[in-house]
Amino acid sequence: MPNMVDNHRPSFSSRLLAPYRRITSTGQFIPEIDGLRFIAIFSVFIYHLAGDILRHSPANLHASLDHNWLFSVTQILNIGVPLFFVISGFILGMPFAASHLHRQRAVPLKKYFLRRLTRLEPPYILCLLLFFALKVVAARGSASELFPNLMASVFYVHNLVYGMPSVINFVAWSLEVEIQFYILAPVLALVFTIPRASTRRAVLAVLLLLATGISRLVAGNGALEHSLLGFAQYFLAGFLLTEFYLSGGEKRQANWLWDLASAGGWAMLLVLLVRGGAPVEWIGPWLILGLYIAAFQGVAMNRFVSNAWITTIGGMCYTIYLLHNYLVAGAGMVTERVLPQYPFWARLMIQFVLISPFVLGISALYFRWVERPCMRPDWPQRVLAAFGRLKNRRFWAPAAASSVSSGDYKP
Repeated sequence: MPNMVDNHRPSFSSRLLAPYRRITSTGQFIPEIDGLRFIAIFSVFIYHLAGDILRHSPANLHASLDHNWLFSVTQILNIGVPLFFVISGFILGMPFAASHLHRQRAVPLKKYFLRRLTRLEPPYILCLLLFFALKVVAARGSASELFPNLMASVFYVHNLVYGMPSVINFVAWSLEVEIQFYILAPVLALVFTIPRASTRRAVLAVLLLLATGISRLVAGNGALEHSLLGFAQYFLAGFLLTEFYLSGGEKRQANWLWDLASAGGWAMLLVLLVRGGAPVEWIGPWLILGLYIAAFQGVAMNRFVSNAWITTIGGMCYTIYLLHNYLVAGAGMVTERVLPQYPFWARLMIQFVLISPFVLGISALYFRWVERPCMRPDWPQRVLAAFGRLKNRRFWAPAAASSVSSGDYKP
């Protein structure tokens, strides 16, 4: 009899990636979303990498970069943050929309907020404590001076209190915007109670336009422009993406025309961002919405955002986002010595090759041992149970519990 072959055995790459894949509380996994997260975190990473190269460059190089098209593109890749906001609108809107539109079980608000506390806060607070300690050790401020900033960052109010991003971890400014949306999402999601689809979508479109107008009004105000008032339009674009997905977008009708639209759309977004001004503010959220729909409906683009390696890295985006800025700066202090006289495009490629594996490796470790365990909804119970088992081990038992007393012992 011939040997039986297990055709369902996971591939080597699947086994390799398994410890680094996200755990979802619902068990529902939408690969396209993690692929889009990859695009967002890649954009932010390149943005900060280019900034780090600039900091380590001689003064005369700055003027030469004024008309460098590649440098100009890297300086608008902080669009990765709004890309994340649209994804957050989609993810947070999904359970509420499914509850209202598909008559699924209502979202328990206590569980909703508790999930945030147990899922995202431990990696975030540990990261803040690590960077706080590093700053004190590196004499970038005393513990007493930085402690108020640390507390403001822990409670997501640094932008509002100081009118500037966190001095403990600069990128935390966007997490403060996220938490504001997280708190208001259950109220904003009441829009999904509107039964008529056309009316519901029209209301969302009007709210998006209104939010864009408000963001223009608060521009220039340090505290308000780095709040939900400055970015609500992107979260509402995520609500519209939820509308698309629940109305049948999950049933893909792959079409190469969507890939053409995707290629043209990403190019248009970059051009608008480089040019700046009001047009990109008004068009940007709608363009990102269209690009995300194209990622679901295209052929080549869908293959890219659904690729296992891409979705795995995208699934680690929260950890990468928390750590990457410090890791880039730390590694750059060493790698800046490599061919500093080369032109910007060459230095960008060299620094990317040298630094990205380091950032990805450290982030993967933090994700696996810090963030990923917190993705299990029952992790607090698991920790308590582990402590209970530890407490009941033999070496915790009092000496009197031994079956042989000291008086019974004879040499």
